[in-house]
Amino acid sequence: MSVEHRTRDRRTARVGLVLFLLTAVLYVATAGYQRVHIDVLSADVGAWRIAATGEPSIDGLDTSSINRSRVDLFSTVHDGRTVIARSPGVVAAGVPAYALRQWVTDAGPDAEDFTTVPPTVTAALLTALSVLLMWGALLQLTRRRTATAAALVFALATPVWSVAADGMWTHTLTVLGISGMAFGAVRDRWLLVGLFGGIAVWGRFHTALIAAGLALACAYAERSPRIVLRAGAVGAVVATGAALWTHRFYGQWLPIGGYSPTTYVDRGEGSALSFSTTPLGLLENEAALWIALDRGILVWTPVVLVLLPCMLRSWRTMPMWCRALLVSGVLYTLLQGWVNAFHGGDGIYGYRLGLEFLACATPALVLAADIAGRRTRVLLTVAIGVQFAAFTLGGVLNRPTLSFQHHWHDNAFASGLRDVPLLWAWVAISIALVFLLSRMFLREGPREA
Repeated sequence: MSVEHRTRDRRTARVGLVLFLLTAVLYVATAGYQRVHIDVLSADVGAWRIAATGEPSIDGLDTSSINRSRVDLFSTVHDGRTVIARSPGVVAAGVPAYALRQWVTDAGPDAEDFTTVPPTVTAALLTALSVLLMWGALLQLTRRRTATAAALVFALATPVWSVAADGMWTHTLTVLGISGMAFGAVRDRWLLVGLFGGIAVWGRFHTALIAAGLALACAYAERSPRIVLRAGAVGAVVATGAALWTHRFYGQWLPIGGYSPTTYVDRGEGSALSFSTTPLGLLENEAALWIALDRGILVWTPVVLVLLPCMLRSWRTMPMWCRALLVSGVLYTLLQGWVNAFHGGDGIYGYRLGLEFLACATPALVLAADIAGRRTRVLLTVAIGVQFAAFTLGGVLNRPTLSFQHHWHDNAFASGLRDVPLLWAWVAISIALVFLLSRMFLREGPREA
């Protein structure tokens, strides 16, 4: 290896280290330690109880001082015990940090010993790792400066900050898994794709569709069954771990943790959150994932719309893995719209059920941005500036948030702008900042055809 290559590699490694440290420190500093969503709190309690007692049981525990919301902790009854019911990954991921805290502080299993800090810090660090892995994938597609800028947009101007990095959500693990799959696929390392695909399954079982779609499409395009064999073998082993975890604590083999199939699927019979199963109701739920004012992917991340024409133009020149990941993300989102109500719950800033699509689409969006002309780049800069302004507010404060009845017809950030007009100044500053940084660091690039 030449001196020039070694110097370039060292510089790239330094950029990656700085990127990870920047996002890790920011995420840890702004994560949700006090205002914790019931989904996250339930997972935290389950992890804490396993670390302290070896079981996710909350029998005999006074939860009134832990859970001050109006919603009960997610629980189910297994073998006569009341146990926390969450996906296996969000509980398992918090156990090591709680075990370390218990070893250091000798904390006990009583309510006064509970804190949300260990899994929250873990979620922040895992999300910073997701950003690093996505950056590592983008490095193989475009210039280092462009890849770094795109990774920062992914990290700071999307719900990756306000949701995945805010606490131990299932999306903390799925975004990590998809970013890792992109990192492995671009390097033709299909064992890594299987590993990270399995991690995503620990978070949300149906992300298996993304891993399978990616491996099968690339295997077909390259006429290489080894892709499926390698990714599938490792992914099956990791996913089996989730099944073993579920069987150990909940007595069932389907790797969905404490959920039963009817509660894992909101539209299932008997689900407390069932939504309309009429064709019109289903269509409305699917559409809401994209265009509902407070939950729509295209509303909160308009860069997708801005870059859509460029993506269509560059489609045939994209690597197969990139196209396969995007299509798998779209199919997953359609399945998500069939499985769960679009809003994903109350008290969330931005969207969460579209995060898997966002991660799947990011490599294709970056390639589309590379061929964007001047007018598109101006629109893109404005869109990124507005997104950054919005998610700075949500990432730091996780406020304001809207209640169920407003998810279709209002937007949390727009509500904040109405209530605090001074925020318009922050929007203008954010747009100007993105313009300035893009002029300073991203001046090179293709011209409009």
